[in-house]
Amino acid sequence: MKNSKKLFIYIVCIITALCVSILAFVGCAGAKSDAYDVIKTTKKNNFTYLNESAQQGQIVLIGDSIIEIFPTEMLNIEGKTVYNRGISGDFSNRMCERLDDNALNISPSGVFILVGTNDLNLPRDNQDIVGYINMAVSKCKERGVEKIVVSSLLPVKASVNKGMVGIRKNSDVVSVNESLKQMCEVQGVVYADTYSSVVDENGEFDERYTYDGLHPNAQGYAKICEVISPMF
Repeated sequence: MKNSKKLFIYIVCIITALCVSILAFVGCAGAKSDAYDVIKTTKKNNFTYLNESAQQGQIVLIGDSIIEIFPTEMLNIEGKTVYNRGISGDFSNRMCERLDDNALNISPSGVFILVGTNDLNLPRDNQDIVGYINMAVSKCKERGVEKIVVSSLLPVKASVNKGMVGIRKNSDVVSVNESLKQMCEVQGVVYADTYSSVVDENGEFDERYTYDGLHPNAQGYAKICEVISPMF
């Protein structure tokens, strides 16, 4: 009975991965997202230019503002240079579109992906978010990235700054994270449960670790680094 239950869960995970792969293909390989504004376009182009002289075989962090303001010197990854390729306001589909030019063209040995919270501030289905990230993972695998780490989304706390948190809900964060974990199991990549390192007893972003209810402060990043540093 136990083996049958495990088999059923595994089959559900495979079907889920196939469905989100199809959704992701549309966003990453088919129709493009809306164009970046001039600031985001400049950041994207800057990363492409910097990659022309970047070292091969290093670690790349890619995602939204939580990555862009990530104090990478807090990471303890011996013998590796860490390249930050975060763009504030990025969405999962846009990150997937720029993955080749901003990360994979330097043949990184490891890629850390943290994106999706901005999607939750849109009328976008949670599974679409997982689908785009799933496609990004597949692209990393195709390019031979040795260590692929997908981060959970972080919790939010609207009482700290409701304007910053917007319409994001922690129930959606939990739902996306559950699907991301299943996707990682099916893909055979690492799922980083950064959520648990900064959540409080009420399921919200612990006020000790955030300055605006959405982004980590230095103490928050320290907790996150404790989770992800050993993974590389």
